[in-house]
Amino acid sequence: MFLSRALQADSLFQLTKKLPNRGLGTKLQRVKWKDDSFWTITAVKPSIDGGHGAASGILTWKGQAQSKEPKRIHGVLKKVWRHLGDEQKLQWHTVPKSDSVTQKQTA
Repeated sequence: MFLSRALQADSLFQLTKKLPNRGLGTKLQRVKWKDDSFWTITAVKPSIDGGHGAASGILTWKGQAQSKEPKRIHGVLKKVWRHLGDEQKLQWHTVPKSDSVTQKQTA
């Protein structure tokens, strides 16, 4: 059973603590954004408990980088964030049928 995107979303800090290097260099996006809009994370400064803090990155909106300098990311505590690579990892693979499996042995 597949969950909706909203149920799979986390806050930005919940996502970055699961990623290598606290998510630096990864692409995160809000659940409702299309795949060509995302933040590339450049800095994460979590609080002691890891649930709050500040994050900055470079916004790419509709395929165009909005600036060369990192900007502060707003809404980091809202549970509307996902890792851009999550859906790309889910791929279907076709396994060819083997003739030996499908043929009945007659003796």
